[in-house]
Amino acid sequence: MNESGCTNYLRNVEHVRETLRSADIDESDLNGTTQILYPAEDLFSGHGIKLVELDEQLLEIINKGDSLSFKGSSNESAVLCTENQTYEIKEAETSNSLLLVPDLMLADDTKSSAEQGRVIKRCCVRGIFHTYYEVHECKPRVDKILTILQPSCYNGKEYESNIDLTTLYDWDKLKNEIQASEDEIKQALNDHLVVMINGFLRLISFEAEVRYVTYMLDLFNDYSWEVDEVDKEVTYDSLKELIAEPIFNALFKKYTSLSEKVKEDGSSLYRYNEEKVCKLLAKVFLSTIPVNKYNDFMESWKMGAPEKIVPKEEYLRGIAIIIYNKSIMQKEVISFPEETLPKNINDRLKEIFKVREKWTLEEITPYISKFETNKMNVNGLLTKYARCSVQTGVKYYSSKHGK
Repeated sequence: MNESGCTNYLRNVEHVRETLRSADIDESDLNGTTQILYPAEDLFSGHGIKLVELDEQLLEIINKGDSLSFKGSSNESAVLCTENQTYEIKEAETSNSLLLVPDLMLADDTKSSAEQGRVIKRCCVRGIFHTYYEVHECKPRVDKILTILQPSCYNGKEYESNIDLTTLYDWDKLKNEIQASEDEIKQALNDHLVVMINGFLRLISFEAEVRYVTYMLDLFNDYSWEVDEVDKEVTYDSLKELIAEPIFNALFKKYTSLSEKVKEDGSSLYRYNEEKVCKLLAKVFLSTIPVNKYNDFMESWKMGAPEKIVPKEEYLRGIAIIIYNKSIMQKEVISFPEETLPKNINDRLKEIFKVREKWTLEEITPYISKFETNKMNVNGLLTKYARCSVQTGVKYYSSKHGK
C-alpha cells in the first residue's frame, strides 16, 4: 500500500488507450486527464463514514460557515438541527453504488493542453455506499423538556430548600439534551412557562401558577380596572413580596398583551387575555371534579372569574369537551386536556374519536395543531387522517375508518 492508502497496482497511458480502443471511443473526444479509481486496501474494513443528502437551504448554511448539529441519545433516533429548525434523519437505499473519492476532479478540471498529452491521475476510493441519509424538516422534539424540568419545578420560595440541586439544569445542559434547534427550545420554554432563577431553568408548577395568577386577578378586582387598563407597575409593586420578579414577568407576559390605552404619563397599559385567564380557572375546577353537569360548571366558572372577565364555552377547547349524557338527559363538561393525549397523531386521533364521534374544525384544532408543519396545516392533517361529512350545513370530522 502506498502513502495514499491505495493499492500499489498502477495503470498507465497505454492501458487507458487500449481500453478506449476496445470500447470504440475516440480519444480526441475526451478531456486530457484520465482519472483511474483504485480501492483503498482498508475499503471494506469499516470506515465509519455516513453520507447525508442536504437540500439547498442546509447546504447554504454549511457554505456560510455556520454549523449543523446532530442530537439524540442512545435510545433516540437522531435529528439534525440548525439554529432555528429541526430535521428528522431517515436511512434510504440506492440501487447504484456510491463511491467516495475525496480528490476526484470534475469535468472542467480535467482539461489539459495538447502539449501535455494524456495525463493519468490516480484517485483512491475511500468508501462504497448503498445507503445514505435523507433529511426532512420535522416538528421539534421538545416534549422532553417537561420530563427534565419537572423534578426541579418551582413551587414557591418556601419550598426551595427541598429542591435536589442535582436535578437543576442550566441552558447549556438543557440544549444538549433536547432534540430541537436553539430557537425552538427557547420558544418551548416560553410556552411551558419556564424561567431563569439563579442561573437555572425552572418550570413553574401549576399550583404556583394558579396561586400567583389569583393574586394578580384579585388585585385587578380590587382596583376595578377595565380588562384593557391593567397597570403592570402597580401590579408588581403590590405583589413583589409574594412573587419573585422573573416569575411575575413570565406570568404577566403569558396572561396579558399590550393595550391600545396608555396611562396619563404616556406609559403602557396592558390587557388581560380573557381566554387564557378563563382556561386557567377552568383547569382548576376540572382538576378537582373532572366530570361536571354543564349548568353547574358554567355557573361555578363564572363565579370564580373576575367580574369583568366572562367565561365562554369556546374557551374550554383543548382542555375539556361538552357531551350530552343520555342517561341523565343533560350536557356534561368532561376534562380532556390536550397535553395528556398520545404524542403520535394516529393514536391521538383514536383517543379523540373514542370520546366523541364527530368534531367541528374549531373543536378539534387545539388537539392536533401541534402536528402542523410548514407543508401541512390542520386542514391538511384532517384530510389525511380523518373523514369529513356535512350535517345541516356544518362540517364535521370523524374517524377515517369508523362506521
